[in-house]
Amino acid sequence: MKNFFKIAAFTLVDQMKYKSFYVLLVISILFVLMIRGCYQGEYIVNGNQINNITLAWYVSKIVFQIIVAGMFLMVSILSMKIFSKDEKDGSLILFLSRPVFRWQYVLGRIAGTWALCFVFMFLLHLTIFLTLWQKTGSPIPSYLTASLVCSINLLFVIVCVCFLSLFMPDFISAVFTMGILLVGFISDGGYQILNNEIAKSTVPSIANTNLALWRILYPKVFMVQAYADSIISQSQMRSMGPFHPMLNLSVFILLIMILLLLSFNKKEI
Repeated sequence: MKNFFKIAAFTLVDQMKYKSFYVLLVISILFVLMIRGCYQGEYIVNGNQINNITLAWYVSKIVFQIIVAGMFLMVSILSMKIFSKDEKDGSLILFLSRPVFRWQYVLGRIAGTWALCFVFMFLLHLTIFLTLWQKTGSPIPSYLTASLVCSINLLFVIVCVCFLSLFMPDFISAVFTMGILLVGFISDGGYQILNNEIAKSTVPSIANTNLALWRILYPKVFMVQAYADSIISQSQMRSMGPFHPMLNLSVFILLIMILLLLSFNKKEI
């Protein structure tokens, strides 16, 4: 395990040495801070004016999800070149020429990339947390808990892109992974919409439609996001199938990780 941690730490440090990382982080934080302008204004819903604290609460939740969506793109870009970059510049041979197992190299690279992306996302969510704290006067730690929950989605994207990059061009593997996420968001998002109180009262026949098996077993990236939102809102999430979305996605990550390790072991270096 010592080699695993060394490779993970090397990956983290290697990515952080680029100035573009810090530039992007600063720009993202400034963007989140600029959203504070939306926390104030006069909005009327059903004849009632929304106070600034309630407005800040809803806007911050939207920004929270936008950050995670943006992280999907960033994670895909970083993950798609993990193996191909090392193969081109000779780093792969350098790693494996030492007493390092292939699984240590693969898992170390993935863990380092995951840690970097999680820290990036957590800092942005922390900015929301501090901004909302300053606005409302009381801390809401559920934002940070929800950020930890969302990190499993980042790991799923990394593992999926890395696995597909063994068989597809780098860019195509990232696009294919985004397609997997899009199908899940449409399927699970549609389920959430059709099962809200308005849809149930308007079209009860659609809301009670039985779900296809593939929709129940499909990777629940969207549902993990919904679960994170329920943590922030302290509300109950509408479940989709008998399995918790965290368990569903964990199983997929484990299966893809096993396939990735088996495929990489057969790869000629």
